[in-house]
Amino acid sequence: MTGALLIAALHDGQWAAGLAALLQRLGFAPQLATPGTAFSPASAGKAGLVIAGPGTSLPPTLLEGWHAAGALCGVAIAPGTQVVHGAFVARLPVPTTEAAILAMLAERHYLALPAHEAAAIPAAIAAQTLGDKGFAAELLQALMTSAQADLAQLRAAGTEMETCGSIAHRMKSSAHYVGCDTLRMLAQRMEDAARSGDAGTVLALRAVFEPTCARLVELLAAMAART
Repeated sequence: MTGALLIAALHDGQWAAGLAALLQRLGFAPQLATPGTAFSPASAGKAGLVIAGPGTSLPPTLLEGWHAAGALCGVAIAPGTQVVHGAFVARLPVPTTEAAILAMLAERHYLALPAHEAAAIPAAIAAQTLGDKGFAAELLQALMTSAQADLAQLRAAGTEMETCGSIAHRMKSSAHYVGCDTLRMLAQRMEDAARSGDAGTVLALRAVFEPTCARLVELLAAMAART
C-alpha cells in the first residue's frame, strides 16, 4: 500500500488516530511521528503522502524535502490559524474529512497505484499461475480485457450506484490478482459507498479511482504486448 506519514504533536493524538483510520480505508498505510522525531524521506519507507497536524510547527525545509522526494504534502489547519507554506502544500480543514482528503488527492493527480506495486505486477501474476508462462499469458489477457471493459462501463455509468458498486467489486478482484493492494482497498471503499447509496462519496472517490483504473489498464496492455 501507499505509505502515509502523519506528523502530530501529542495533543493532536485524536486527530491523528481518526485520520489514520480514514486513510487506511482509502488504501494507505499510516505511520505516526511526532515533530521531534528524526526522520527523512529516505528513512520512512514508501511514503507517498505526508500530513502535518494542526498543532505541529515544522521548518519549511522538512515538507520541501518530502515534496522533492515525490510525496504529496498537506497541513491540517485549525479555524482561525494562519499557516504559511509553499504552494505545493495542501491546506486541509480540521476536522480533516474524507471529502477533504479525496479532494486533495484528486487535485494533485494522485493514483492509487504506487510504483513498487506496479513494478511487482509480473511477479504477482507469475505467483498466481505457479510459474506457468502460458497460463500467465492467458490470465494477463483476461485481466486486461476485463479491466478495459470495466473502465469503459465506469466512464459511462454516471452516478448509477449499482453499476459503480459492481465495477468496484470486479476491479477489487483484478487488483488482488495483480498484487495492487492500494487499488484493492480503494475499490473496496468505493464499493461500500455505492452499496450504501452515498453518491457524494462515490463521485469524490471516482476522481481518484477512475484514473487509477486507466493506469492499470495501460500497464496490463503494455505487458500483454510484450508476451
